[in-house]
Amino acid sequence: MSELASNVLPFARNADGPRWRAFVPLLAVALAACSSGTPTSTPQPSAGSSATASQSAGSPSSAPSSAPIAAKTSIAFSSERDGNVEIYTMSVDGKVTRLTNDPGKDRWPAWSPGGTRIAFGSERDGNPEIYVMKADGTAVTRLTNTPGGEAMPAWSPDGSHIAFISDRDGNAEIYVMKADGTGATRLTNDPNNDFAPAWSPDGTKIAFDRDLGGENFEIYVMNADGTGVTNLTNDAGSVAPGQDQAPAWSPDGSKIAFNSDRAGNDDIYVMNPDGTGVTQLNADPAADLFPAWSPDGSQIAFVRDGSGIHNDVFVMKADGTGATQLTDATGEDLDPAYSPV
Repeated sequence: MSELASNVLPFARNADGPRWRAFVPLLAVALAACSSGTPTSTPQPSAGSSATASQSAGSPSSAPSSAPIAAKTSIAFSSERDGNVEIYTMSVDGKVTRLTNDPGKDRWPAWSPGGTRIAFGSERDGNPEIYVMKADGTAVTRLTNTPGGEAMPAWSPDGSHIAFISDRDGNAEIYVMKADGTGATRLTNDPNNDFAPAWSPDGTKIAFDRDLGGENFEIYVMNADGTGVTNLTNDAGSVAPGQDQAPAWSPDGSKIAFNSDRAGNDDIYVMNPDGTGVTQLNADPAADLFPAWSPDGSQIAFVRDGSGIHNDVFVMKADGTGATQLTDATGEDLDPAYSPV
């Protein structure tokens, strides 16, 4: 098992919250890639442990019924509230439903453009790989199969491809494959580790963050074929040399949200797609991370580490006002992702 395999999926933490470096350290050894075969189906939970059973009212997985999620949408997220890291969804009325039920850790849910499927990362078969399932948690199918580790899937806007990270060729790089798991192609080739791919709404660009070493993470963008890599952020930050991470395109493509510690604390920012016009949206004493836009662009969901004990999912207006807590459960809640419909 690679170092990515042992570190990318657990809920590793440091004093400043769940940074990429806590999840994916630099790899000690290079790992050769291997050919992947036809995707195989993963056995489903037995009837006695249905993956789609809703959590009962008042249980740790219940959320306030007034959760202000944008109308007609839901939020997928990962949580260890029930003892293991699994994928859940929260509907507009606050109802939380568990989608996965496997001893392996499941993380990074990503909705298909039509909202019918969810890609995610899992170590259920012993190694971090990319899987896909129906939006109700059924029909889980494995898409990747390498001795390296794969994580952080992101669908292309037309649903034909999935970008993801992998260390199959040595260090963490951005790859893209067809939605059925075939035709994996490496897009980045840099000595540094690359994470968190995010497609532009028109499908022509992919934003990502790069670990430049020394706790310095910056946001980059490239063409969808891996050419034209351009640095968008370059901030020393108060925790030199600073961390800009987790890019997320607004639905109209006019802004990129990200989290940064440039003002001394992890907060949510937005910038223009060319890196100009950086604007801080919130300034809370807690660490705010992993921004995710609602499909109408009116809201941004994010993770807040306010208690110093565990993280919860919050939502705010796109201008940074009206932050409201959506989850409040024991254990970590991470990786919020709005459904497209």
